[in-house]
Amino acid sequence: MAIGQGLSGLPFDYATILASVPAQSGDYAIYNRTSWIYVGESRDIRARVLEHLEGDNACITRNAPTGFQYELVAGQARRLARQNQLIVALKPVCNQKLG
Repeated sequence: MAIGQGLSGLPFDYATILASVPAQSGDYAIYNRTSWIYVGESRDIRARVLEHLEGDNACITRNAPTGFQYELVAGQARRLARQNQLIVALKPVCNQKLG
C-alpha cells in the first residue's frame, strides 16, 4: 500500500489493525476525514499503530483519527528517510514543529 494516495486506506480500529497490519518494519500515516494527522515509522507497524489507537499520543487522539495507511520499508535508515519525505509531503498536524 502506498501512503499518500488520497485518504483511502484502512479503518483506524482494533480489528482492522490486527487483521490487516503485519508485525513488520515500515512507515504509516494516520488521518481523519479532512487531514493527515501523524506520520511515523517502526520496526513493528502493527504494535506501534495499536499503541496510537490506545491513546499514547494526545495529539493523535485529539484529532479523532478515522483511518491509516502503511508501507513496508526495511532498514531503519530507509524508514526514517521515507518518514521525513512523507512529513514534508503530507504536512500532518501532529508532526509539525511548534515555535
